Amino acid sequence: MRTIACGFTADIDLIAKLTESFYEEIKKYASGVPKPILHTWDDFCTAVAWNVQKESGAEYIIANQEWIERFEKQLEWRKAIGGAGLQTGCVASYAGYTALVNIPMHSEELTALVSEQNGLMLLSDQEGETPKHYILEYEVGDSSNRIIFRRSNEYPRDMIAVNFANELRKKDISWMLTAGFNAVDGSKEVDILLQDTINLLETLGNKKPNVHLELASIWSLDEQWKIIRTLRSYVETIGLNEDEYQQLIGLKEPLLSLPDEDLVNILEDACHSLGAAHVILHTKEFSFIQSAQYDTTVWRTALMNGNQFAFSRAVTGEICNQDTIQKIISCSHLHPRGEKLRELTKGRKDITIIPAYIGETTSTTGLGDTFTAGLLVEAPVEFIRLV
Repeated sequence: MRTIACGFTADIDLIAKLTESFYEEIKKYASGVPKPILHTWDDFCTAVAWNVQKESGAEYIIANQEWIERFEKQLEWRKAIGGAGLQTGCVASYAGYTALVNIPMHSEELTALVSEQNGLMLLSDQEGETPKHYILEYEVGDSSNRIIFRRSNEYPRDMIAVNFANELRKKDISWMLTAGFNAVDGSKEVDILLQDTINLLETLGNKKPNVHLELASIWSLDEQWKIIRTLRSYVETIGLNEDEYQQLIGLKEPLLSLPDEDLVNILEDACHSLGAAHVILHTKEFSFIQSAQYDTTVWRTALMNGNQFAFSRAVTGEICNQDTIQKIISCSHLHPRGEKLRELTKGRKDITIIPAYIGETTSTTGLGDTFTAGLLVEAPVEFIRLV
């Protein structure tokens, strides 16, 4: 089975459902547009209410420890693994693949959460308290999403473990995930992690695997663009969800609200917009890849696998093994919008669209990372240039 490497974040998620009574209380204190860093209870309430109204997901930094305790007492929480690197690695290993995972800060609590995972190699240099993220899931009509809250300065400066880098040089890795740049709090800290990433990739030499950069909601759009511009020449693919792409291109209305042909017109410009060799978009209706340089049809299996992994977790609320995934998919239907878009782009090699699955969602937490795991374990390792 294929081996992938996953960096750079690992945390513990505390997950709760937004109750109607709590939401009614929140709306009393909400006003205006949310700030990326939340200092007051009103800031927190504004962030929740704004995202629920927009049916969007986002991530915010908590600057005030006092109201975290108030927040904790309002809801019932369950514990799970978190962080893009760790989530992706756990999903891959649970499905029967091998994953090397960079762990910035290791703890016994984290080890206990993944103790039953085979094929998972946790690689760390530092011991301490593993960061915790608060994830608030909500439902609006037929739509569901999540909002993530985290503390400031939760990771050490040296996020990339020497042990992780050493194992990359020893193993035959097909794909490596680079993610978690939103986990640091300032522009200077982003610069440090970007340079550490470049140093790692350059020192791997001929052992450097194909590299996938996965974006995430971040506290500054300028920083998001800096991440893209700095790393796009070092990576084969850039992945993101519909909310993140909408923000990058400055679209005022939700991406998926556009008519089919208008949506395709925007998507077919993705690589030009981001300056990447491949751009991969994962949504609740379809997954998509675009390239101006390479034949994207070789990605069909990988995109389908990503959709199946993510849908199975959405339905069950848990990371699934291969048997469970196939059982769920065998009795599920493709999303009608995704099927229409696939038909609309049929025959094209620069764009490939694979319909997602449709069904009742139990949880929205970790679906992007789960898609990424399914994608990378089946991703092609060689590319065919477009004529």
